[in-house]
Amino acid sequence: MEVDLHVTNRCNLKCKHCVYTSGEWEMPDMTLDTVKNLIPSFKKLGVKEVHITGGEPLVNREFFDIAKCLHENGFGTRVQTNGILITPEIAKKLKESGIEYVLISIDGLEKAHNSFRNNDKSFAYAVNAVKICLEAGLYTRVNTVINRSNVQDLPELIKFINTLKPDQHSFFYLTPVGRGKNIKDLMLSLEEWKDIEKIVEKAGRENNCIEKIRLQNVIKDKENDKKCRDDNCLILANGDVYHCVFFIYSPYKLGNIYNEDLYELWTKNINNILEETSNERISEKKCNKQEQNCKCNCSGLAYNLTGSVKACDPRCNPKENLIPSCIRTYIKMK
Repeated sequence: MEVDLHVTNRCNLKCKHCVYTSGEWEMPDMTLDTVKNLIPSFKKLGVKEVHITGGEPLVNREFFDIAKCLHENGFGTRVQTNGILITPEIAKKLKESGIEYVLISIDGLEKAHNSFRNNDKSFAYAVNAVKICLEAGLYTRVNTVINRSNVQDLPELIKFINTLKPDQHSFFYLTPVGRGKNIKDLMLSLEEWKDIEKIVEKAGRENNCIEKIRLQNVIKDKENDKKCRDDNCLILANGDVYHCVFFIYSPYKLGNIYNEDLYELWTKNINNILEETSNERISEKKCNKQEQNCKCNCSGLAYNLTGSVKACDPRCNPKENLIPSCIRTYIKMK
């Protein structure tokens, strides 16, 4: 199991696509004592990795103590950051506290990235952060959210990012959750995503970096037929627990760590939540385009696009073999 641990929802940016509406949805920062109390549950649940995120996790004053605590208890640790607070000194502390790798977002070339992030210096900060983390010997991954405002950047972006020599470059689908709902017109159709697959692969091969590229698998196929996961736990800074990011504004909450032990609330509620939300368990679900259930694999996205987990994802087009998939899988590129 892996845990997405949100140690804050404060942020020094206000990104247009932020799932967590960071900086607006106020909640207290998670404390070191809270994380210490979670350790026994993590171990009983078989947690292997903890993804420390936010908000901007580095604004939490106890961040390095939290990271060290998780590392010393045997959990693999990574951190997602926008890069603004990364300096050589911070990178050194990240390594010393046991962070195994760093994820830094670069969502297009300078103009597109800065617009997406609502900050005209954010691109420079992010690029500098990648360089600093690599120099510090940290495994560094660049994340890019693909949308209609940066599609034209992709070939040059892949070429540019490759000059930075990150360990990995991952591409993600824009999801209509949080502030992302305000820009869902920038979300790509499944037909458009098929073109994205070709663009990314072509640029990756031309720049001899195809082995470093990971692209979210948005379209269902037999090899990547991923069912709703029961091995991913998301804990918000306010203590709310979910099994999937797409349900954080829904009634499908497992509980709250400040009211109940994490192990107890997870083992007691996960099967019931999956019964209510997993596409493969919703027998009465019907496809918009055909009579039978097409079994499009993301009831979470369907919920955010339609308001119901029992509705078919509007992007679904079974006649063209374009059926939405769980986006927590990746296309293999070699």
